[in-house]
Amino acid sequence: MKPLIVLFIVCFIITTIILYRVSINYFKETTSNKMWKIWGIRSSFWEGLIIISFAISSVVILITKTILI
Repeated sequence: MKPLIVLFIVCFIITTIILYRVSINYFKETTSNKMWKIWGIRSSFWEGLIIISFAISSVVILITKTILI
């Protein structure tokens, strides 16, 4: 069970970094610099990013668990 938890954490971190690199420029372009400095815009960006990363990591772990068992 512990290797599965470690794999999930590593997958979650890698997914979050990749999604951040891909999406940050798009969101900064669609909102102005003045709007981007407002904490509400940034927190909703991070909230969505974390939820999507969690979903992708969960699917990857479920597929991995299915294959290994």
